Amino acid sequence: YREHPTAFHDRLMSWYQKRSCTDAEGNDSATDGDLDIAYALLLADRQWGSCGAVDYASEAAAMLGDLADGDFASGAAPYPLLGDWVSPANPTYYAATRTSDFMPGHLRAFAANDPAGPWLAAVDLEYAIVAAVQNTYSPATGLLPDFVIDPAGAPAPASPNFLEAPTDGTYSYNACRDPWRLGVDYLVSGDSRAKAALDRISSWFSAATAGDPSAIGAGYALDGTPTPGTDYSSMAFVAPLGVAAMAGAAGQPWLDALWSRITEVPIEAEGYYENTLKLLSMIAISGNWWSPEVVAPAPCTPPGNTLCTGGGYIPAALAKIAKWEPPAGDERIKLRASLFFPNPAAAAGSLSSGGQIRIEDAAVGTPLFDLTVATTPIPGETSASCDARDRWKLRPGKAVYVNKSGALDWPACTPGSARGLAKVVLRRRSSRDIDVKIVTRSTSFSHTGGAVRITFVLGPAAEDGNAGACAISAPISCQPRGRSLRCF
Repeated sequence: YREHPTAFHDRLMSWYQKRSCTDAEGNDSATDGDLDIAYALLLADRQWGSCGAVDYASEAAAMLGDLADGDFASGAAPYPLLGDWVSPANPTYYAATRTSDFMPGHLRAFAANDPAGPWLAAVDLEYAIVAAVQNTYSPATGLLPDFVIDPAGAPAPASPNFLEAPTDGTYSYNACRDPWRLGVDYLVSGDSRAKAALDRISSWFSAATAGDPSAIGAGYALDGTPTPGTDYSSMAFVAPLGVAAMAGAAGQPWLDALWSRITEVPIEAEGYYENTLKLLSMIAISGNWWSPEVVAPAPCTPPGNTLCTGGGYIPAALAKIAKWEPPAGDERIKLRASLFFPNPAAAAGSLSSGGQIRIEDAAVGTPLFDLTVATTPIPGETSASCDARDRWKLRPGKAVYVNKSGALDWPACTPGSARGLAKVVLRRRSSRDIDVKIVTRSTSFSHTGGAVRITFVLGPAAEDGNAGACAISAPISCQPRGRSLRCF
């Protein structure tokens, strides 16, 4: 989503992508997708934590600001807009909403992370709109239309072809998601307004089909009349009703019948949209839907060792040690690693300030390759060198250190003190992410083939590691491949 922002908001996603990963039909957002992305980021934060390569919590927090600005009406009535392409300058579409964008469960999670946002007010308004439409336009069925006009005043179904199709004011391929969206909110919050709305829908479908989910059609007028051309079964309409049935009004037999129908239809019989709604509904019906706000956030406790305290992580690394077998001293190392820093300030220094690298046996901590304060660190750009050819080359966002002399310990310039180091490449990908590449030649690397751990410090002094300008990997498995050793 970060690679496809809209023309209006950096943190909202262009809604339609081609297989070539280019935007199609304009670069603006659809509110439902934006809400799902933000909710997914909050789930990811509580599922995996935000201490790794992606700070899910920060990403979600940044997105919530754009959501409130671009996807919700301003003022005292914050109903969901049709997308961030809508503005008060176009009152026809600004004074409209899509019922399948009503996700009160999502909004409760947003409110827990952004109490000052419009989220709880939007929950109340969404349920008020649902009740108004059901009471006025579908008292017998409870069905909701795809689109509602005047949501902040006198909510009413949209007219045909309001935005998408002749069915815009009917229970069609947008509104069919409503039983799932409102259903999961009831399951996690117990909101009586959700139960009231769901019971009306569920009871009508159970009665109208005589308890047979295979008789559910693929679209209805709000009075329950099937819309033309919908005399077929679709999981987009069947599966969400299973979530609604969990509210209980239609009884366990109706829920059991829906589950049987959902599970007996093979995925090959439906398209991506239908199968997506099927899967998400099954997650809820099976009791596996949960809310991120009820799970405490995991604290970020960076790993530490004698070189690195309170720093970051190396979530991805690949090392190839060529000529690994005896005799020792002719090995060549090629190492690529990604450094992630939970605290951006720790990575904000100059890339050419020097560095330290240690590859150690993960089991016993024995250094296998060491250019640190314990031996000879990589000097910074302003430090004296043993040869004019030992120098840093700088480009925007990138720094390359080249060593030709074979020595690092100026002024002694002991031959071999570089331990075969030939090149170091540092590239800044973001405020939290730095990529590292290290190349050595004629290096001594004696290892039996077990896991290794990598530590990298941005800077040549002990103070740099103590200040958190460093990153440590988890144990990395190594496997022999011919005369090489690969660690990844």
